[in-house]
Amino acid sequence: MTDKKPKISIVTCVWNLYKENRVETFRQTMESVHNQTYDNIEHIVINNNSNDGTDKLIAEYVDKGWATCFFHPVQGIWNAMNKGVEVATGDYINFMNSDDFYVSERSVEIAMNAIIKNGVEFVYAEANRLFEDGRIGRWYLPDHNLIFMGSCPCHQTLFLSMNVIREYGGFDLTFPLCCDDRMFLRLLAEKRKFICIPKPLANFRQGGFSSHQDGYQREYAQNFLNKFGQYWGMTYEDCLSLYLGHTFADKSIKYNRELAKKIKNKEWRISFEKSYKDYLKSLTQTTLYLFGRIPLLKKRHENQGSCLYLFGCIPIIKKNKT
Repeated sequence: MTDKKPKISIVTCVWNLYKENRVETFRQTMESVHNQTYDNIEHIVINNNSNDGTDKLIAEYVDKGWATCFFHPVQGIWNAMNKGVEVATGDYINFMNSDDFYVSERSVEIAMNAIIKNGVEFVYAEANRLFEDGRIGRWYLPDHNLIFMGSCPCHQTLFLSMNVIREYGGFDLTFPLCCDDRMFLRLLAEKRKFICIPKPLANFRQGGFSSHQDGYQREYAQNFLNKFGQYWGMTYEDCLSLYLGHTFADKSIKYNRELAKKIKNKEWRISFEKSYKDYLKSLTQTTLYLFGRIPLLKKRHENQGSCLYLFGCIPIIKKNKT
């Protein structure tokens, strides 16, 4: 007799599916969860204060035994997700939005097997991006050591220990636009045990709650400042510059080097320095000339001008960018 597999709670939060034209995508989500091969799943639907008849649609799946439903009278996607954390009975939890779905019938099995095999507290994976014009892109595995620059995974691929998320008190609602990224930031900063899966497990429809919010970058920067930056001697502008590498294009080399020194997490600092070095390299064009038999190497940097090197290493002529 084998031990029973850990239970996974999959939480789907919904709000006014008819008004939001999400009926068909919701049905796709429900089918996707129901068809998973992993054999210890509970699917929880949180009805987040809907008033357009969404409850009757959900009831179809409750009556089939596919899911359980809880009505949450407070609006807000992250409030609803925290309600899911409160009522879930699984050992692990995953949040699948009402317009997203798993890549295959084995997606949950792949994630849970990785957890079981490696004894980790969470896993995350790549995802497919589905655009409104029909294009399909890829949300590749980010460098987890660049999490502070907004290099976050897709939360639909996160399978997280229930003990951990409850220890955190669910999602921190202080920053309502980037609660998932704040969760990832804390998980990685605290060095929680995890593993990445280098294949897409979820299909993510571009254009969700956070995608169209202009204040997202500012909120993420303020979050990082509160969590780390203020203790590292950073300003709010430093943290805003870090987000998605804005500092690379907008700030001087001196500024970036000084900013790197402020990053006290060694792994994060090394990744930042490497990423910035790669960025500078991408701006440099190298051309080899021969003056008779003497090799001359010309390097032109987009932001700094050009320099001619004798034998490839001795600078002889430098022209600054005007």
